[in-house]
Amino acid sequence: MFDITPGHFTGRNLMKRTIISAMLVAVTALSLSGCFESEAEKQAKIEEQKSKDFFDMGGPTDRSKSKGYVP
Repeated sequence: MFDITPGHFTGRNLMKRTIISAMLVAVTALSLSGCFESEAEKQAKIEEQKSKDFFDMGGPTDRSKSKGYVP
């Protein structure tokens, strides 16, 4: 059923198998390494930045120009 001829693991067949195996290993490593950022992490970073921007009042106030409350 599965004939393995003497030239089966040489030349082009070996090169194809090697390339396919290398690609499979690379894809598996990338998918398992967690290098893809999840949507929840992205949303958390956006919310954190929004909260920082909300409380940002800018630079210090120049009090020398203030004359206090004048009705």
